[in-house]
Amino acid sequence: MGPRTLLDALTDLAVVVGADGHVTDMGAAARAFLADRVPRGPQVTDLLEVVDPAFRVALVEAVTAGLAHSDQWRGSVGLVTSSGATVPHHVTVRRDPADGLVIIARDTSDSRAREVAENESRAKDELIARLGHELRTPLNAMLGFAQLLELEPLAPDLHDDVERIITGGRHMQALIDDVLDLARLRAGRGDISKGPVNVLDIVRGVVELVEPLAAPRSIRRVIHPAEPLIADADRRRLWQVLLNLVGNALKYGREGGCVRVGIVPITGSRIRIEVEDDGVGLSPRAIDRLFRPFERLGAERSGIEGSGLGLALSHALVTAMGGVLTVASRHGVGSVFAVVLDAVDMRFEDPDADDDDGFDQPYGGPSNGYSASNGYGASHGYGASNGYGGSGSYGSGEGYSGYGGYGGDAWPGRTGNGSSGSGASGPGGATNGYSGAAAALAPGAGGRRSPSDDLRVVHVSGDPAVRSAVAKVLADVLGADTVTVPRAGLALDAVRRARPAFVLMDRELPDASAPELLAQLAADPTGSAVPAFVLAEDTDAHERTRLRRAGAVDVLDLPFVPASLTAATTALSATVPAHR
Repeated sequence: MGPRTLLDALTDLAVVVGADGHVTDMGAAARAFLADRVPRGPQVTDLLEVVDPAFRVALVEAVTAGLAHSDQWRGSVGLVTSSGATVPHHVTVRRDPADGLVIIARDTSDSRAREVAENESRAKDELIARLGHELRTPLNAMLGFAQLLELEPLAPDLHDDVERIITGGRHMQALIDDVLDLARLRAGRGDISKGPVNVLDIVRGVVELVEPLAAPRSIRRVIHPAEPLIADADRRRLWQVLLNLVGNALKYGREGGCVRVGIVPITGSRIRIEVEDDGVGLSPRAIDRLFRPFERLGAERSGIEGSGLGLALSHALVTAMGGVLTVASRHGVGSVFAVVLDAVDMRFEDPDADDDDGFDQPYGGPSNGYSASNGYGASHGYGASNGYGGSGSYGSGEGYSGYGGYGGDAWPGRTGNGSSGSGASGPGGATNGYSGAAAALAPGAGGRRSPSDDLRVVHVSGDPAVRSAVAKVLADVLGADTVTVPRAGLALDAVRRARPAFVLMDRELPDASAPELLAQLAADPTGSAVPAFVLAEDTDAHERTRLRRAGAVDVLDLPFVPASLTAATTALSATVPAHR
């Protein structure tokens, strides 16, 4: 590829100037921009013809001083297009070894417009937040006085008027709270506290709460399936989101229709919560405006109450929880709103825990329908009667019948301090030390391990695609039962519960780096007894050394190949003697 080809491939304006001041070459974008506005065989001074006159004198002085000082000048310059418009460009002028110049100009109008729009959005959110705070004080006073009047012996008509004041005031108070909440979330200051949440409990509670809305409209509610799937979410915020989605489905659904709430595990160890109605549906243009604040899509003419903030706030809340809120709709058929969140594998109880784990009910044991590869039951196809899915139904999920015979830790001594368990042998055959590591990963007959070998792995990754791929490879090649964890904050609890043979973690996690998680594991009696490997792409030798010093046994490449894990453990077990 020659210099001309390289210049023509650039989208920026590129001009090469010789030591005598003549332009020797330019890229295709520069030729198109300059067109016939400069003479043939132009001098560098002729390029000033396309510079905004207000910039010319200052530009020449600045470039001359910059080149004299450091052989380079950079700055923002307004260039005039062929239509006469002045467009901001970031210009770099650099002296080359032959005493010539290379001039590069990049159009920054898009980034400038984006910056202006972001500043305007932040200013608008700040204004709304300030206005909400200013309105809240007098509104609270108004409600207080109205509630005092409510206690007085008033005439019936006056008492009704006071009730209207209180009802209207509370509605305005809720609206202000939603506006402030949305402004905080969009500014990245939302009050989100994530942890394991029983989704089925929340769905049941929300449906019971909206029962009075459903009864007058003869709307049937369907909750399916009845599996205690656990999401990594903020319990209060998830309740708020689902209450809004189910409430909207009831308000906008057909008379005598059906609202279905479905919960299903999906690939990548995630949970999908769907709220489906059979209302009038939405057009594609309406869907594009659906999550904008105060956008009711014409519903204000229907007589149905609402502020237009519910879906915008729900979208911001789901995003803040690391999830996704989507909608699919067909005109005349209905709409399906779906919340996708990371799942948490709670099959195993912490053997060292003295009391319960703080959840509503225990989820230990494989009898709850979880599968062995990624922690959740396989679905037999998600069906919907209105054409959104196939003709099937939710799968019940068929997990392993048990993990009998699993003893202590497979590698109970990364730091040589012995096992924190009962001392029973792990799958590798050695009681303590790394010497059993290679045996734990050794394939059985036919080149693969069977699930009955009880090889258990904890994989920490914020990427659902990586979680799914690694779990599948480990199950297919090693017969391993992988407990997938979406963030570092849940990793230590998963290790304590699952007592895995080893831990895999991505180099970059949503809430921590690999060295930070390695330090957390090393500081815990159970975590320090489990070898940890880091998965990374394109890691150089320096980074690999840094991760090993942080506590990683080794750094394995992505895409993940189990043979690399086996090789690493085999080499390690050859250098670390078994403890007896």
